[in-house]
Amino acid sequence: MTATRPLVAALLIVSNGALAQTGALEEVIVTATKRAESLQDIAVTVTAFTEDEIQQANIRDASDIALLTPSLNINANISPFSTRIAIRGIGTPGSTFLEPSVGTFVDGVYLNRSGLAVSDLVDVERIEVLQGPQGTLYGKNTNAGAISITTKAPKLDAPEGHLEVTTGNYAMTRLTGALSSPIGDTVAFRLAGNAHQRDGYLQNAAGPDLNDADEWSLVGKVLWEPTARLSVLLHTSHLRRDMNCCAPDSVHDSIAEQAIIDRGLPPLGSNPFDQRTAQDTLTPFKQESTAASLHVDYETDWGMLESITAWDEYDVESSQETSRSVLDTTFLNQPQSGNSVSQELRFSASTDHVDYMVGLYYFQQDTREFEGELSALVGADVGVGTGIFGPQLGLIAATGDSSFQDNRFATETIALFSRASWQVSDDWQFTAGLRWSEEQKDADLFVAVESSALTAQNPENLPAPLLALLSQQGIFPPFSLLAAARPEIDERFSRKADNVDWLASLSYGLTARNLLFASVSTGTKSGGFNGVAGATEEREFDDEDTISYELGIKSTLLDARLRLNSTLFLTEINQLQSSQQAASGLGQVTSNQGEAEVSGVDLQLDALPAPNLTLSLGVQYLHTYEFTEGPDKGLELPYAAELSGSLAATFALPLADGSAYLRGDYTVMGNHWTNSASTGQLEDKDRQDRSNINVTVGWRNDRWAISVWGKNLGDEEYAVQTLTPYPVTDTDAYFLTPPRTYGVTLRYDFDQG
Repeated sequence: MTATRPLVAALLIVSNGALAQTGALEEVIVTATKRAESLQDIAVTVTAFTEDEIQQANIRDASDIALLTPSLNINANISPFSTRIAIRGIGTPGSTFLEPSVGTFVDGVYLNRSGLAVSDLVDVERIEVLQGPQGTLYGKNTNAGAISITTKAPKLDAPEGHLEVTTGNYAMTRLTGALSSPIGDTVAFRLAGNAHQRDGYLQNAAGPDLNDADEWSLVGKVLWEPTARLSVLLHTSHLRRDMNCCAPDSVHDSIAEQAIIDRGLPPLGSNPFDQRTAQDTLTPFKQESTAASLHVDYETDWGMLESITAWDEYDVESSQETSRSVLDTTFLNQPQSGNSVSQELRFSASTDHVDYMVGLYYFQQDTREFEGELSALVGADVGVGTGIFGPQLGLIAATGDSSFQDNRFATETIALFSRASWQVSDDWQFTAGLRWSEEQKDADLFVAVESSALTAQNPENLPAPLLALLSQQGIFPPFSLLAAARPEIDERFSRKADNVDWLASLSYGLTARNLLFASVSTGTKSGGFNGVAGATEEREFDDEDTISYELGIKSTLLDARLRLNSTLFLTEINQLQSSQQAASGLGQVTSNQGEAEVSGVDLQLDALPAPNLTLSLGVQYLHTYEFTEGPDKGLELPYAAELSGSLAATFALPLADGSAYLRGDYTVMGNHWTNSASTGQLEDKDRQDRSNINVTVGWRNDRWAISVWGKNLGDEEYAVQTLTPYPVTDTDAYFLTPPRTYGVTLRYDFDQG
């Protein structure tokens, strides 16, 4: 991490020596507290990106947001739908049975699966990353933080829009656009879309290159404002993705490597970062999702009444071959679908000294995995693993073994939440929040395994000496590779829980431009039920509870040419939900892993050392980030590093009828675990650090913009996630960050207002 020292030193020298010039940093307005306020006036730790910064930094998806936010980490392995989002080291993968620790909200609507949040961003006006529990602000409880994305609304005054075309290496093309126009005096519409294609960057010796991109989305909005007091907005969207994505580079046992060579393919070697593979079974991922929401705002004589009614549904197809090679060992298929409806009502008002808000939230969700389809199949090459796994492999697996599953999960949530801020004096403000929620969860799980393996047979048909031998090996019939518990499961589970969470915050205005605040808040992530990867006694897991303490300062200095925000924090997590690879290597099992603690400091510094130069430094230092109780006591939390940082510089000069600019972003993350496995399963390969350089050079005016950009210009070799070796072939999988990419973007904006 020493690479950051000269950059930090240079920033401090420039900041201290050159800030006597004219100009001021642009004020950042956020809606993090459900009101439009200056970032510097709220006692909440927020990282915000404006529309200009989104364009200059070439932010295209959630991964780009994470690179520029030291406290935020986003990664995916098998499919985008299992994306893991964490803030301050707290987070778990999104799945059909596991709630995300970090909630993602688009225009106030909660996205019930993390995978719904990682497609391309379309027509975005502002992005805000809130740190810590947010259950008293948002309808859905979030115990680690929230990502709030605000998109552009229709305009009633005049037509406006933009068209943007991008081309880059790996045959990348992206076309985005938006059009807004009034229809009469009280109605306006906005239509926005995105189409993105790119060839794969993982070179595949046995078929087409993998990890490509192919998606399109369309967003439509209609705004009706019949009076000055009433606003009605209908928001609809549709997304489709169809690609071969999320394939890892891999390293194989020497026996498996030789079997691959015997198929006439060149040896892949032991370098897991060379972006080379040989997979004749592709890794298809298909997603189709549709959503609609109705936003109604009505200003009464007593305050503002807001209603958000939302609905969504999605279908996902994802499959893989577990040896990550041309060998046919085990095929996994995981189709899933779901839908949800929600209703949020808010009433907010202000008196002379108190601003308050009360809300009611209802959420109902149904999800389904496999839908009775084939979920796993043992291939013809499973015997290759006998010399790797051991001779007992032939007893528990045979070519043609298969499993069929049908898992259904239902969730119903109702919550009451409120927050009030009391202006005690000109300098002091006290804020309190309270939330009560009740949640009902049901699971209907079915799996049937068809196996000709010896140990899958009825034990009454096996000779006593063989049964004794199997018992010595720890294998108890009926047992097969595809069913770690028993050949058939048909189980139903139900749980109901209610929780109370709260917030207390005190802020003091040291001066007109310096705010000191302290807060304590709690959050709850609801429990649930595993699928059928584990044993029956492992099905249910409990709620995860969080309490977070913060002490922060927000300062605007040197005539608004320097902005410094910093927060000390301590977060304690009880009954931490940890998702780990099942012992069979097939699927994930979530359990409560005891207690964990995260503490440290966030720092955000923005400076304007010259009228044409803007600098931004973000740092997160974690003093503790480990399990404090439970089987993994003393182990560091995965995907959390002692030091993470980002440094951005934007230099602009007038040129012709516009402005030329150069923006550079450098991000680092120290040593951290890239695998969520327990103690004893982690290896040196599961610990890495990373750095990244992005650069954009461009010119723009009120109408036109052109930029040349590059991402990961250092061609960093880094695995965002590693897995426990698949036991049949001892395959190590490395899900790599994209290599160096670059391209050109041309944009045209029009506004007749």
